[in-house]
Amino acid sequence: MEESSWVRSLYLYVMCVVSIALVAMGAVGFVVGAVHTAAPSLGHRDTLDRVGIGLSNVADEVLDLVAESQSEGVEEFCRDVTDNDDDFDACMDDESGTGEMSAISDGIGEVRSELEGQIRNSSVDRMIAGLLAIGVGFVLFRIHGRRTTLFADGLIPKPKPAAAGGPGSETDAATLPTPTVPPTEVS
Repeated sequence: MEESSWVRSLYLYVMCVVSIALVAMGAVGFVVGAVHTAAPSLGHRDTLDRVGIGLSNVADEVLDLVAESQSEGVEEFCRDVTDNDDDFDACMDDESGTGEMSAISDGIGEVRSELEGQIRNSSVDRMIAGLLAIGVGFVLFRIHGRRTTLFADGLIPKPKPAAAGGPGSETDAATLPTPTVPPTEVS
């Protein structure tokens, strides 16, 4: 069976469009990956990430509120039971429970940083996939584009040199008649 020239031409142009689309999607994927690597709070991968980050933010706020309300009650208690400043400071240290709150806060911080680290890792993966798509698209275009009449000279065609004796050459300018301008009188 003989190949029709329009089928080959259509195939080549479709492959050129596919390669340009691959380069464009790869560039977008690379940029999105770079942004999410720089700011992982923008790059939630799925609902679980959103829930995890949201819960850690809410838990931090709740811990701050609990610590604030406890400190007010502890301060009143310590003022009632102590007589001097040294005893008051010792009572505040004993009753405040800052060690427990800081341990919980540290745990929440570790969960948040782990989620952000995973988001960064997936963003780097997206950047690598974007670069690969750009490379594959470029190779496909180089293979198929030069076989088409539109892209045979590349995306930006090179200017063709002027032929000797053709329009725009030096001999052309020498053979043209010079226009004569009648002299004007100056008064």
